[in-house]
Amino acid sequence: MTLVFVAVIIVLAVALAWLLVALKRRQLVRGSSDALNRLEELNSRSRSLVPSANPISHAYSVSVNTKAKFDRFDLPSRMSVNVLESELWYLQEIEMRLAPTRFFRTYNLDFEAIEFGSLGRSSHPRLRDEKYAAIEKKDFHRRKLAYPTPTARIITTVRYTSPKGQNSYSKHVEWNFEQLQHGLHAAQASRARQSTTAALRQRERSLMTSGLRVTILKRDDYRCRMCGASAADGTVLHIDHITPVSHDGLTVPENLQTLCQSCNLGKSNRFVG
Repeated sequence: MTLVFVAVIIVLAVALAWLLVALKRRQLVRGSSDALNRLEELNSRSRSLVPSANPISHAYSVSVNTKAKFDRFDLPSRMSVNVLESELWYLQEIEMRLAPTRFFRTYNLDFEAIEFGSLGRSSHPRLRDEKYAAIEKKDFHRRKLAYPTPTARIITTVRYTSPKGQNSYSKHVEWNFEQLQHGLHAAQASRARQSTTAALRQRERSLMTSGLRVTILKRDDYRCRMCGASAADGTVLHIDHITPVSHDGLTVPENLQTLCQSCNLGKSNRFVG
């Protein structure tokens, strides 16, 4: 037992001695390396500009009252609506995390300039050049600032519980940072398209003037072009877009026709050739 104890003490002493030697070598390198000194200056200037931010995190939840609604619930669309409702907040949070990544590109260029310009060009008389270079290179790369990877965890969950509480269901969709960026951009683009489409449709409807109505009525002999009913019979006549405005139809004579009230209601916003 005494021999085992002595052996353990010897092993620990050797390990400690080796550790002290390694520590002393690293101190010698750190104190004399131009590359490490320049990197420390770069890190001091850059550390506050490339912080690792907390994830963008938010959880939304919605409950539905029937299993059918649960089954057909459109989670991606609901997520887009949720994100758009807090659009400015998300834009600010995204930018806060993208700014450090843009600066990191400059930091990385400066890091590489030191690496290729200074690393391996220093030495110390108490260390062999090969040993010095190995310690310096390892310490140099270990001291590089970490890339400030943006992260996010945005969750939308839909739940349904049966009336008696016997069955419960839930499903969710989750966005990471890249999906949040893409999803927000897509939602903004969809909103812009809807606004543009609505404006164009309103414009086409505004082009339906009284004079144009009279022109189409005269051209069609004051008769419904589907059933032939006429104003002389007391039928209420309408001017209809053959290709509906909701389907990008234009307010031009070639796309207009006279229909009676009944045929117009039956046609609704469908194209009937």
